[in-house]
Parts: sequence; structure tokens; C-alpha cells
Amino acid sequence: MTLFNERDLRHLAGRARFDRGRRLLDAVDGLDEDEFSLWAYVHVDDDQPYLAILHHRVGELGFECDCPDAKNGVFCEHAVAAGLAYLSW
Repeated sequence: MTLFNERDLRHLAGRARFDRGRRLLDAVDGLDEDEFSLWAYVHVDDDQPYLAILHHRVGELGFECDCPDAKNGVFCEHAVAAGLAYLSW
């Protein structure tokens, strides 16, 4: 059961980050989930991939990513890409 949709991702990330996340959809790799969260690696350029995690089974949609934006509390495009990949999985 999915507890979020594209509208939720767009609301949390904002239009610009949502659009960037959509463009990163082909860069998502290793999508997986457990009973609480889903995660994926998002490859950007030739850099080390970012690990994006969405906590989607309990309460409000939460996220983690090891990118600079997420470390500052911003719902990043990598989390959007992982969420969109999950919705189309």
C-alpha cells in the first residue's frame, strides 16, 4: 500500500526540485523497501551516488538523503526521484 503520491512529493519538494527529481528518474538504481521505508541510489554525473530514503509507512512522509540540501532539511530532488521510481515500480 502506497501512502503518498506525486502531489505529495511536489508539495514537499516544491516545483523546481520536483521537476529536477523527475529528470533524475533514469538515474535511480537499487530501489528497495522494508516495512517502514524505501530507498534508492541516485546517480548524478560521475560523482558518488546519493542514497535517498523515504519513510512512507508510518505517519507523515519523511526523508533522508546524504546530499547537502537534505542535510539542511530540504526535501531534495534525489528523494523525489526515489519516490517517483517507487510509484512506477
